[in-house]
Amino acid sequence: MTLIYLGIAWLAGIFLSSLLNLPALFLAVMGLVPLVSLFLWRENPRVRLASVCALALLIGAWRYSSTIPHFDEGSLAYYNEQGWVKLTGVVSGEPDVRDTYTNLRVATESLALGDQECAVTGTVLVRAPRYPEYRYGDRLEIEGLLGTPPEFEDFSYRDYLARQGIHSLLRRPRITLLARDQGNFFYAKLYAFKSRAQATIAQMLSEPQASLLTGILLGVERGIPADLMADFSATGTSHIIAISGFNISIIAGLLSGLSTRLFGRRRAMPFAVAGIILYTIFVGASAAVVRAAIMGSLYVIAIHYGRQSDALNSLMAAAILMTALNPFTLWDLGFQLSFAATLGLVLYTPIVQGWFERGLRKLLSEGAIQKAISLFNEALIVTLAAQITTLPIIVYNFHTLSLVTLLTNLLILPAQPGVMLWGGVATIAGLLWRPLGQALGWVAWLFLTFTIVIVELTARVPYASLDVGRVSLGLVCLYYGLLAGGTIVTAQEPSRLKTLWQRLTDRFSIKALVAGLAIVVLLVWGAAFSLPDGKLHVTFLDVGQGDAILIQTPRGQKVLVDGGPSPTLLLTALGRRMPFWERTIDLVVLTHPHDDHVSGLIPVLERYKVKAVLDGGQEHPTPAYTHCLELVQEKGVPYQLARAGMRIQLGEGLQIKVLYPQSDLLSDTGSDLNNNSIVLRLTYGHISFLLPGDVEEEAEAVLLSSNEDLTSTILKSPHHGSDTSLNTKFLEAVNPQLVVIQVGADNKFGHPDPTTLAKLEEHSVMVLRTDQNGTVEVISDGERYWIKAGR
Repeated sequence: MTLIYLGIAWLAGIFLSSLLNLPALFLAVMGLVPLVSLFLWRENPRVRLASVCALALLIGAWRYSSTIPHFDEGSLAYYNEQGWVKLTGVVSGEPDVRDTYTNLRVATESLALGDQECAVTGTVLVRAPRYPEYRYGDRLEIEGLLGTPPEFEDFSYRDYLARQGIHSLLRRPRITLLARDQGNFFYAKLYAFKSRAQATIAQMLSEPQASLLTGILLGVERGIPADLMADFSATGTSHIIAISGFNISIIAGLLSGLSTRLFGRRRAMPFAVAGIILYTIFVGASAAVVRAAIMGSLYVIAIHYGRQSDALNSLMAAAILMTALNPFTLWDLGFQLSFAATLGLVLYTPIVQGWFERGLRKLLSEGAIQKAISLFNEALIVTLAAQITTLPIIVYNFHTLSLVTLLTNLLILPAQPGVMLWGGVATIAGLLWRPLGQALGWVAWLFLTFTIVIVELTARVPYASLDVGRVSLGLVCLYYGLLAGGTIVTAQEPSRLKTLWQRLTDRFSIKALVAGLAIVVLLVWGAAFSLPDGKLHVTFLDVGQGDAILIQTPRGQKVLVDGGPSPTLLLTALGRRMPFWERTIDLVVLTHPHDDHVSGLIPVLERYKVKAVLDGGQEHPTPAYTHCLELVQEKGVPYQLARAGMRIQLGEGLQIKVLYPQSDLLSDTGSDLNNNSIVLRLTYGHISFLLPGDVEEEAEAVLLSSNEDLTSTILKSPHHGSDTSLNTKFLEAVNPQLVVIQVGADNKFGHPDPTTLAKLEEHSVMVLRTDQNGTVEVISDGERYWIKAGR
C-alpha cells in the first residue's frame, strides 16, 4: 500500500503544480518540513508515511515545473509566427501517412529567417504532400510559414503536440531532399521491418479487414475507414483497435515461453523483457502501450524471481515512472483511459463477478454457474468492471454514451484472440513465404469480418450512442469521489464496518443518516437529468417588457442573447433551465444598449463565468450599459465587436452568423440604437432562427439589400412587435413558420401593435407571445422542431 500512497501523492503534486505554477525555491523550502518530521519522528510509522508522501508530492510538483519549456533564440518555437523560414533537419520519427498528406516529425538543426541564419533545436511537425514519399532518417530542407499549433473548441492540438515535445507546425511546405539514412540505424531497420509487415498484411487481406488487422497488430490505425471508426466509437469498442494490455500479455506469454525453451528458465527473463520493449517501440510507444509494457515487464521479472506480482503496485509504479520521464503524460487521454481501465479490472472484476454469481445462483446449479462465469468473464464481466472507471473519462472527452457497449463487447471479445494469434502468425508467415501467409490470413479474415459485422450491426441499433453534450469536470470529480468512497467502505472487514456504523449512529440519528443519503441521491439524479439531451434548445425567456434568449447547444454550450429589464426574472429563468452546478455561459450577446435588453445582464456578469461578450459597440452612456462594460473589463472577459459576416461555430452543423450591423453604422434614423442592433441567424441542420434585436424598417431595408439569406424557420419579432418593424417585404423574405414576440403584459408601449398581429395573421404565421404564453422553448434535432410554452 505504501507505493500506492506515494503514487497518489506524486501524481497530485504534478497536478497541483500545473494549477499553481509553484517556483522551485518555494518547493525546496516546503520540502524542509517533511524532512524534519521524518528525522524527528522516524520511529512513528504514520508520521513516516505522511512525511514521505509529502516529499513525493513536492518532488512531483518540482518535476512538472522543471519540464515547462522556455523558448529563447536557440529554440525553434521562438520563431513561430515570424514569417517565411527555411529549415534544415532530419526526419526523427516514423512518417504518419494519411490519404492526402504525410505528417513528418523533423528534428531541426538550422533556421534561416530573412538574412538571419542560426542553429536551432526543437522538433517541428511538417504537413508534407502525400507524394513524393519521405522516410525516417531523411535530411530535408524545408521552407514555409512556421506557426503555433492551433486550439479548437473541444480539443487543444497545441497541448496534444506539446506533450510530445512539439511546439511548432509547418503547413504547405516546400521540401528538398538533401540526404538519406541520417537517422539511428536501429530505428531505421525497425521502421523498415514494420513497413514490410504492413505491406504484407495489405497484400494478404482486402479492406477494411487489412487496415483493422494493421491497427490491432502494428498500432497503425490511419487506414481504417472513417465510418467504421465511428461505429467502433459508437459501440464503445475502440479499445479493440488500440494496442493495449491484451496485446502485451500475449506477447509477454509468447516471449517468456520461447525464451525459456531457447535459453533456459534462468536466462529467459532478460530476453522476454527485451522483447516486450522492442514490441513497444515497434508499435509506436503510445502512453497506453508503455503502461502495459511496464506492467508486463514487472510481471515477467516477478515470476522469474519467484515473487508474486501485485497489479495495483505495478500499475502505480508504471504511472510514477511514466510521469517522471514526462509529467505531461498525466494529461494524455490514452494514459488516462488505460490507467482507469486497468484500475477497474483490478478493483471491480471480483465485485462484478460476485454480482453475477449471486444473480445466477437463483437460476442455475453451482456447476452451471462456474461455466457461465468462465464464459462471460472476459466478454462481459471484465468489460463492465472497466466501464465503471472509464465511463466518466469517455463521456467528458467525447460527449457520447454508448448504450450497446456491453452487448457488442460480449459478442466480439471472444473473437479477438483469434484475430491476434491468426493475424500475427499469418503476417510472420507472409513475410517468409507469401502463399502460406495468404492461406493463414484467410482464417484471420473470418475473425476480422465477424468483428466488423457485429460492430456495424450494433452501431445501427436505435439510440446505440447518445450525445450527452458537455459534462462538467465537477460532475466527473463527484463521480470518482463517490466511487472511491464506496470502494474504501466496501473493502473494510464486516466487523469494522459494523463498528463504524455503530459510531455513526451514536453520533447521528438514523433519520439524519437517511436524510443525508437521500440528499446525495437527489443531487446525483438531479445532475443526471440536467445533462444535455443532444438537441438544440432556444428558449425565449419571459422577462417582462424586454428580450432575453437562452441558446443551449446539443453539447451543452450556453449562449445568452440580451438580458431583459429585470435581473430577478432573468436569474430565476436561468436557474430553472441550467444545471444547478453550472455557473458558466460561453457567450453573452448585447444586441443594443437599451435597458430592456441590458439591465438583466449585470448580475449575470457578476455571478457567472462569462467566456466572451459580443457587442455592437454603440455609444450610449446609460448607467446599466456602462456598468456592463465596466464588469467586462474588470473580469477580463474577451470582448468582440459584432459586424456582418462573422461566424461562430457551436458544433457540427450548428453555427451563428452575424448578419448585421455592417461596418458603417446607420445614423439619422427614427432610432439609431434600435436600427444598429445585432442581428443573428442561428442554423442547425435544416432548422434556422432569426434573432433581429430591435431593428426597425430602416435596418430591415439594409438587410433586404444585403443579399444575405434571411429565410428562417423561427423569427423573433423585431422590437417587440411594434408598428415600426416587420414590414411586409422583410416578413416575406424571412418566411417563418413561427414568430415569437417577447413582450410584457399590459405594457405602456402598446406592444405588440395590432397592425403587426394582423400582418402575421394575413401571412398565416403561427404566433406565440411571452405575455400570453409565458416562456417559449423551441427544441430541435436539426430536422424537426418541437415547441414548449409555459402557458
